[in-house]
Amino acid sequence: MFDYDGLIVDSERLAAEIFVEVMAEAGGAVTIEEIAHLFGTTEADHLWDELITARCELSAAEVIERMTPRIRAGHEELPLLPGVREVLDAARDRGLKVGLATGQDLERLPGRLARLEIHEHFDAVVSAEEVPRGKPHPDIFLEAARRLEVEPAECLALEDSVPGCEAAVAAGMRVVACPSAVTAHCTFPAEARRVTSLLEL
Repeated sequence: MFDYDGLIVDSERLAAEIFVEVMAEAGGAVTIEEIAHLFGTTEADHLWDELITARCELSAAEVIERMTPRIRAGHEELPLLPGVREVLDAARDRGLKVGLATGQDLERLPGRLARLEIHEHFDAVVSAEEVPRGKPHPDIFLEAARRLEVEPAECLALEDSVPGCEAAVAAGMRVVACPSAVTAHCTFPAEARRVTSLLEL
């Protein structure tokens, strides 16, 4: 079971760097370390709002408006992270089913997976848009397991964020944490085996 942001491509670092840049332009200094714990969940909008309004005069909507074109442009240049293709190929060679559980929106995701030439590797793709609650709740992982027709306990979740690991643990899955450049300093759940690269798998 894969996550997308920060694990397949380094889009978390892209978004974090652009957020820091936009905030600095608006006079609201912030560091990546301060925001790392907010990545990997769709349930932290209020925390982003509080941070933005406390640091600058822009609204969250205005920050997003300034960030969006920069993120979209940068996203189209992001390569696969090390180990992704190797893990996907190994899973296919062993006849294992592979799911993708992500906060990415369904409209853009197929094109992004096709650009990276990995779309055909996934037997099920679930977006946070399709479940009642986002990570750290287990909904997205449980739905992915349901679509794969496997029990959650039979799944191995590969995650880069703390909320993602918490969601997979709550779903009853085994978890490997492979932190992104943004989340590398975060404290992950004790149940997650931590690696520095998917190549270690």
